[in-house]
Amino acid sequence: MATSRKIALLFGAENINAIIGWIALLFVARKMGAEALGEFSYAMSLVGGFTFLAFFGFRMAHIKRISEGLDLGKCIGTFLSIRLFLISFMLFVFASFYWIWTVFLEKEFYDIKTPHLLLFVLFYYIIFLAIGVVRATFSGLEQSARVAIPNMVGTTARSLLFICTAFLGWGVIWLAASELIGILIISIISLWYFRDYPISKPDKETFNSYKLFAFPVAAASIFGVLKQYIDKIFIGIFWAATDVGLYFGVQRIAIFIGTMALAIEEMLLPSVSKLHSKSENKEIKSLIYDTERYVAMVCIPIVAMTVVWSSEIIEVFISREFLPATRILQLLALAALIRVVNRPWSIALRGSDRPDLTSMINIFSSVINIMLMIILVPKEIPHLGLSNLPGLGGEGAALALLISELILSISLRIMCYSYLELKPQMHFFVQIFFAIIVGLGMWQIQMAVSVDRWYELFLFSALGGFLYVFVLAAVGAFTMKDFQFFWNTMNPKAMTSYVGDELKRK
Repeated sequence: MATSRKIALLFGAENINAIIGWIALLFVARKMGAEALGEFSYAMSLVGGFTFLAFFGFRMAHIKRISEGLDLGKCIGTFLSIRLFLISFMLFVFASFYWIWTVFLEKEFYDIKTPHLLLFVLFYYIIFLAIGVVRATFSGLEQSARVAIPNMVGTTARSLLFICTAFLGWGVIWLAASELIGILIISIISLWYFRDYPISKPDKETFNSYKLFAFPVAAASIFGVLKQYIDKIFIGIFWAATDVGLYFGVQRIAIFIGTMALAIEEMLLPSVSKLHSKSENKEIKSLIYDTERYVAMVCIPIVAMTVVWSSEIIEVFISREFLPATRILQLLALAALIRVVNRPWSIALRGSDRPDLTSMINIFSSVINIMLMIILVPKEIPHLGLSNLPGLGGEGAALALLISELILSISLRIMCYSYLELKPQMHFFVQIFFAIIVGLGMWQIQMAVSVDRWYELFLFSALGGFLYVFVLAAVGAFTMKDFQFFWNTMNPKAMTSYVGDELKRK
């Protein structure tokens, strides 16, 4: 129950962040348009694409070693030293790339027209990566409230600045400045909670233990970070800033589902690592199966309703300008669902000291993703002698992502069965089957009813969700025990007590 409550807290907090961000996005999209949003998101993705140089698997190593009970001060000192060195290396590589592109080759970033925009974005990522040491430490100690509260405050401040930027016409540069101010607020609050934590001088033994875990997943970590940005970079290279903006706008909607993956990652990995260190394999199996089942129970109806009401969601919560991205939203929602239900299986391997297997699978699926984007996104690539390509733009990027997630899903389950004797469970396919049936029924309603108000959209979506749970209950796939689990996990009094206790303790 402790782990589920921590996951629920992070999931709830991140969804609140997503809602606040969504409201801000609505104003930015309607007041500034897809082109401005595209310029901003392209700049964020371009610089973000270099952040893989600051990871190399050491964040996961830090969370795992802390959860296993290694000396906290030495762990923090080791990870802090590694992260600062890697940030310096990242800055050197980015500066070299920028000089070669703009000075040596005398080229421009045609989709970035705002002066100093890249500089503001670069400062944002420096602070984001540096404060990541503190946030990873909280995750390793399973202190979800200390992760969630700073994020909520910083996201709220950033979103308010986004809205001011949209209404007052401050320009794209203030979108980047808002991100920078938001991460500064998150950093200040996180450092306040972190003030009494020990930081010791790193030693060779601790560094070697980090290296032992990090190096096998380094390549996968690189591809994992690139995967977050490569879609928007590809669209920006082969299409216009407006197309990047359309993609980015609907991608923010899919974040609702993706936040569950973040919550699972932050809290489940330490729990599995602890159980593995005690050789409690039966408990690991139970934890993984229960996590997949309950996560699917929450996320499947959300995705089903997102797919059914995709055009209405875009029209109500963004603007009509983004309606051409309806298919993109549907594909990204499905990809987010697969990513979320994949996460427990990935954590099972990493938490059981088999990061090499997840690394191999992630590299394979990421290569497939990039190859598919090369084929599906552009109309032609003259330099490679490729012409008459599908030219699907954002839809191609979303489709490539969905296919790569499906390949990753199958591969993970094969590896878990082969090495951990974790068999795929039938309940997931049962949930998918009934979600399709309910989704088809709601699709008939969607074609017959005109929905143009947010409360109407929520009403019909909630109807679909309740119908899904009712069908599961009718066939015995949702029981009173499941209801009591969700009720106890989300119990406001117990959750408030847990958050208060965690924020008070050292």
